[in-house]
Amino acid sequence: MKKIDRNSSIFGLDEYKKNKNQFHMIELSLLSPDLLLYSDEENYLICRGQVGRPIWIWTVDGINQDALKEVVELITEQYLTDVAKCKFTSKREFYTFLKEIGYPYLNDDYFEMGSLECRQVKQPRKCDGYSEKAVINDIEILAKYWYDDNQEMNSSTPITLQRAYEEIKAMIESENLWIWRNSLDKIVCMVHYKIVGSQVRLSHVYTPRDERRKGYAANLIHDVTKLLLEMDLEPLLYTDYHYIASNKAYKNAGYTETGVLINFSCSIR
Repeated sequence: MKKIDRNSSIFGLDEYKKNKNQFHMIELSLLSPDLLLYSDEENYLICRGQVGRPIWIWTVDGINQDALKEVVELITEQYLTDVAKCKFTSKREFYTFLKEIGYPYLNDDYFEMGSLECRQVKQPRKCDGYSEKAVINDIEILAKYWYDDNQEMNSSTPITLQRAYEEIKAMIESENLWIWRNSLDKIVCMVHYKIVGSQVRLSHVYTPRDERRKGYAANLIHDVTKLLLEMDLEPLLYTDYHYIASNKAYKNAGYTETGVLINFSCSIR
């Protein structure tokens, strides 16, 4: 086990390439100046992009016990601190190992995150309205939507309305924030995407409560995904694995599951 850099041979392993989309956040983290990577360059990869952000742990399927013990040793010695809760994302196999050995720093929080990708769009049930890029005149309503979404999901990093406004402004300026307007000219759904290499991750998908179950999200996801596929990109996204309505909208637009990842945290104190 050793500290590695973004040029490590592990990124060329067939096993890693197979999971590359599912572990998209590792690919995104490789651009960070605060990158911290450890690996044996064969069985596992531990990645932290920025201080305070979740640490991603990739492991080969069927990883051996000795390699799992190395990963536990590394996260304890190199990533955990005594001043903050550290968040992790891994395959279920690693989280199960922590439970089985009674890892003393493991907290009770647990969240199953589904990963999906799309190779070919599927036309969902048609609904009224149309998709378009968000513009600066839309900022007030979209900032409110992002704030509401953050509150509704009980985010571990809650934001203020001012922070939501600033983040939505940046998304609009990136020209990667899209919306759906219904027949009454009301914005009823939004989605943002970010491109990293050939991958593109969709996020900030939100429909206000009184406009749900009308097909708006599925149609917006369809239109944006179709555009991205025509650009020869690989669309993917993460979702609450147990949020059936949301997952159905993605699948209705052509997305398929690539697996389940576990979000959890550890604390020294």
